[in-house]
Amino acid sequence: MTYQEKKFDLPELEGISKKSVEEHLGLYAGYVKNFNAISAKLVEYAKEDTEKNAHALSELIRRRSFEFGGMRLHELYFAQFEGGSTPPTTSSALAEALKRDYQEYFEQYFKAIGLMRGPGWALLYWDKEAGQFLAGFSGEQHQGHFVTLPIILALDVWEHAFILDYGAQGKGKYIDAFFKNLNWTVMEERFSLASK
Repeated sequence: MTYQEKKFDLPELEGISKKSVEEHLGLYAGYVKNFNAISAKLVEYAKEDTEKNAHALSELIRRRSFEFGGMRLHELYFAQFEGGSTPPTTSSALAEALKRDYQEYFEQYFKAIGLMRGPGWALLYWDKEAGQFLAGFSGEQHQGHFVTLPIILALDVWEHAFILDYGAQGKGKYIDAFFKNLNWTVMEERFSLASK
């Protein structure tokens, strides 16, 4: 199967420039293209001599999961802005679960994860079996995940997400802008599906 680049209906974002969004979408498109190219090359190498191509195959397999992680995480990321900024519904199941697990400190806690030194992703997962959220950091987008858990909120904190608007030291300002632009209906729907 060949994956197709998704299109997002994004409004103008407060604090995240149109140029930055365009560059970021271009990066996402690259993940889709690279995943497809690597997948095709793996099939080609497998048809030939797997022993002779063992080194190339292993490197492509490692790289393929990185490209796939970048593709899927960016799809989650951009979808969170579609429809424009909408505050969380205070009576929603998501809001109630967040309050139970984090009291009033979820945003503060999640921002702290995003501000960790180094590039990566701050991610909020739902563990249905335990009935709780797990927040974490994936530095290499294909590593550091809570395996099998659905992602409810995805914050990209690689430099490409903020450097055009805020410079190399502007991660905190970008994270504030990220939260201002979220359509919480998207996360409420994700939580509803994940907690069934």
